[in-house]
Amino acid sequence: MSDRLLSALESSRGEIEAALREAEEELAALDARREELERLIRRGRAALGSDIPSRQMTLHDALKAILEEQDDRSMTVRELAEEVNRRGLYRKRDGSPVEANQVHARAKNYPALFIKDGPTVRLRDDAES
Repeated sequence: MSDRLLSALESSRGEIEAALREAEEELAALDARREELERLIRRGRAALGSDIPSRQMTLHDALKAILEEQDDRSMTVRELAEEVNRRGLYRKRDGSPVEANQVHARAKNYPALFIKDGPTVRLRDDAES
């Protein structure tokens, strides 16, 4: 795959576009397979009674940790959900990834930690409490 992309980069735009599409499709298939395997692993662990991690972070703690790393201490709910899932910081009880609506709800339920402004969540400063 990478040889074809390299070759395409050295030739024409059409070939580059086709190779990029193939690479993106391959990556999407790998992402889907990874999610499938993670679900199977969680189910297997649950069947063995070992599905509880030693210390799973709460969703609001995960959101706080991510927002603390941002210069303006804010992100959209969709960005936060994607980052929580990318880092594997929190999973729902059924093992599925966090969705933007959960981030929205959690931010609204913790007004001492977060300021919600439309789709944007900002970490509340200590002085704003």
